[in-house]
Amino acid sequence: MRFPNLIILSAFFFFLLGNSFLRAQEVPQITVSPESYAKPVLRVANFHGKLGPEISSLVRRALNLHALLLAIEPKEGMGNRYPILTGMVEKRGGFLVFEGELKDPLTGKSYTLRAEATKEALLAGGIADKILEILTHYQGQSLTKISFVRRTARQDELILTDFLKENVKILRRAELILFPKFSPSGKKLAYLVYEKGKYKLEIYDLERKTINTLEIKGLTSSPVWLPTEDGLILTIEDKEKIGLYHFQLQEKTLSPLLFDPGVIQAGSINRDGTLLAYVSSTGPKPQIYLYHFQSKETKRISFEGKQATSPRFNPKGDKLIYLLGQSQMVIYDLKTKTKKLIQLSFPITDPAFSPSGDYLIFRVKGRKAGIYFIHLDSMVYQPYLLFDNLYYPDWGR
Repeated sequence: MRFPNLIILSAFFFFLLGNSFLRAQEVPQITVSPESYAKPVLRVANFHGKLGPEISSLVRRALNLHALLLAIEPKEGMGNRYPILTGMVEKRGGFLVFEGELKDPLTGKSYTLRAEATKEALLAGGIADKILEILTHYQGQSLTKISFVRRTARQDELILTDFLKENVKILRRAELILFPKFSPSGKKLAYLVYEKGKYKLEIYDLERKTINTLEIKGLTSSPVWLPTEDGLILTIEDKEKIGLYHFQLQEKTLSPLLFDPGVIQAGSINRDGTLLAYVSSTGPKPQIYLYHFQSKETKRISFEGKQATSPRFNPKGDKLIYLLGQSQMVIYDLKTKTKKLIQLSFPITDPAFSPSGDYLIFRVKGRKAGIYFIHLDSMVYQPYLLFDNLYYPDWGR
């Protein structure tokens, strides 16, 4: 049930551990593309109560991370022309409870807000997401999670963090960790591990804290989840022959799916599980193809530029994005068959959609290397973590 002026957020556990290296580097600025996006200003007053200032600071940070609002603390001389959020935070039993009001002096509208949670970050995230929905009509991402690989001189670390970077956990350490991918529900994380000369597919159950393992002979690449979460599509090279395989999770069986002579990598499966986007180089350069599971037919999608890679279906399943080289992106509308070409000002790799489909997270290479995300409607992009040793970001529910 949806309440236009009321938010109730309840959460009974949060399993991530703190890690200061992510919080130490706050986003210094919001960068807007030449198409220019005017960010609404929101005043977020320090809430009353012992934890009020801390929660209000987290709310401002959560809103600014979305890159669509400029949330600031009210200052003298600012006047009253901008919307303002006020409220109180109290401890009641085992919960933190927020009660507040959002007022817009220009329209005269006001909204009563209420939220409760067991942790500060959860409470602030719930408040920020509701504010974002009211003021921009976009779905907030504050309660989502992000995974990536941190590469060090000694080993790789598989890291899981909440969107606010308040709670961080190292899930796995190994010689080499590649391509973490959340399942559609966000409850599982699949990734590849290279240890002692062998590749393994590992599937980490984030609720049960258990790991399923499949040893793989030969080279392998990014795992792709089926929408039902009962299996994945794997790209495996065995004896110089590359093919796409269907891995059934419960039975732990691996069966061949597609052996196109030019197959390079599986990329993404649409929401209803009818289409698989993959990269093939049957022509002179890698291009994007769609494989229909029922008809077993393939169709080339990309015809622009020298090469196309990294196909990704959005969560709704009506659009497909892919990269041309490293500084151009195409958004392909599957219904209208139209394409939008986006010129980026930096080279990117490893794109992944946010759970809402409004954002794209990716790695930027070069002088300003790190993990960034872009809001696809406004084309506002923002750095998330400016470290050059972070790879393969993915975004989960």
